[in-house]
Amino acid sequence: MDKGDAVEIAIRGHKCAYDWLGEGPHVTLLHSVGLSTREGWRSQIGPLARHFRVLSYDFRGLGQSETGTEPVGIETFTRDLEALLQALGVKRTALVGVSLGGMVAQTFAIGHPETVSALVLTSTACQLVPGSTERLRARNERIKQNGMAVAADPQLLSHFTREFGAANPAVLAWYKSHYLANNPENYMAIMEDNCRFDISTQVSAIRAPTLIVAGELDDTSVAGKQPLDSARQLNRLIAGSELLVVPGAKHYPQIDQSEFVTERMLGFLTKTLAHEQPFKAAG
Repeated sequence: MDKGDAVEIAIRGHKCAYDWLGEGPHVTLLHSVGLSTREGWRSQIGPLARHFRVLSYDFRGLGQSETGTEPVGIETFTRDLEALLQALGVKRTALVGVSLGGMVAQTFAIGHPETVSALVLTSTACQLVPGSTERLRARNERIKQNGMAVAADPQLLSHFTREFGAANPAVLAWYKSHYLANNPENYMAIMEDNCRFDISTQVSAIRAPTLIVAGELDDTSVAGKQPLDSARQLNRLIAGSELLVVPGAKHYPQIDQSEFVTERMLGFLTKTLAHEQPFKAAG
């Protein structure tokens, strides 16, 4: 993967780590809790940057970005995204988000429809259902008592198939190291915020062309009561959206089925952004 060197910019009371790569219409990558953008989308950054101007950055309190003083959660992350784009002179961008990043992307698109040229929503939801919230809160309690390590191995089992793990032990070791690097307080706060997340009555306002990507076998809390429940709900509620089910994938199809996902993501964005102007920095 090709990627630039992260730089810092001060926005809304914290230093945000970001980087840019490539030329063309603008695309912004948004990450999950377990992985920063530069790591979580590592297989996609290089291919996307051959066609687009790709912005990747870390949410406050995750990856290399400072926490600052505001509570970590979707509302804060959405405001930070608005401030970051304004500071960098970005007036139009596609948003590509996975899990937590998909929640931020939806929320931003509802509030700033004029800014969003397209959406790619991967392994995400517009609400978490009862049962799912209980699972997240139970995990939070285990982390509170024993630290991040107590959740690491269950996280591997829920995010990747056993077959993928057996064939790719280095990938699992890489993911586990990043998961364990999370600040437990920030992680728990974000998980609790996710439990309260529900924009199911608002998401139908989204008019940007939207690709919904979901692992066929994803049974995490975000997926719904059954795999694909959340993805199908989004597909119903966002008019004209496309649903891509990734065979054999769990929660991170951009990792365990990276070539399949990258190819289809590129196809969608190339078609959708064909008439968007290439990004040009102010001045």
